[in-house]
Amino acid sequence: MIKAVTFDFWETLVRDSPENLARQRARRIDAIARALDRAGRRLGGPGVEEAYDRSERVLYERFWSRDRDPAIGDQVRLVLDIAAPGIGAGLEPALLDEAIAGYIEPVLHYPPELHPGAAEAVGGLAARGLALGIVSNTGRTPGIVLRQILDRYGLLSHFSVISYSDEVGYWKPDPEIFRRTLEGLGTEARHAAHVGDNPVADVTGAQGAGMLGVHLAAGGRPPAAHADMIVTDLRHLVDRVLG
Repeated sequence: MIKAVTFDFWETLVRDSPENLARQRARRIDAIARALDRAGRRLGGPGVEEAYDRSERVLYERFWSRDRDPAIGDQVRLVLDIAAPGIGAGLEPALLDEAIAGYIEPVLHYPPELHPGAAEAVGGLAARGLALGIVSNTGRTPGIVLRQILDRYGLLSHFSVISYSDEVGYWKPDPEIFRRTLEGLGTEARHAAHVGDNPVADVTGAQGAGMLGVHLAAGGRPPAAHADMIVTDLRHLVDRVLG
């Protein structure tokens, strides 16, 4: 019997467009450029852009490939240090705060749209008394901002436990981020399911923690053969999970 359901965030509860992603990226790069300029370490636009792109590879090598995630302040310092070595440690706190704010807020200006059926799935499960949580990797946008997106769509109040990788320190598919969420929900893994679009991060990760892995294979995405359940439309999730 399923008593709790957790959701991935990106491409599960919300989905983003290439245009939005490009605009968000441009605003982050601009925020880094402004911080460098104000710190007296001016770097031309192409140089900042190259450092930003290089930081993705460094983040992957140091953290994400090891299923770990730094706090967002540490991520911003890393990007700044790649652009101008040594600047992160000596940056004035107020200027660092300004850089972090500019780095994390682009999604608020160009928000993703709610995934079709997400509101019905979340509301339907909550109405039936299931405990709900979120287990999601964050990338460039931290949990503190993603909560605001959930709140805009009226979904935040439905989730009693939210585990974002930049806050927990673990990156899916590491089972620990799922285990900590289940502990907060007060639910045994065998009574819980996780819903997400990524066959490895979501399905394999949840299964590694003893949960059911539900693959959201929407938009023609090929279903994961190892998933415990396949859902192609979130509007069907309530019936599938409780059926």
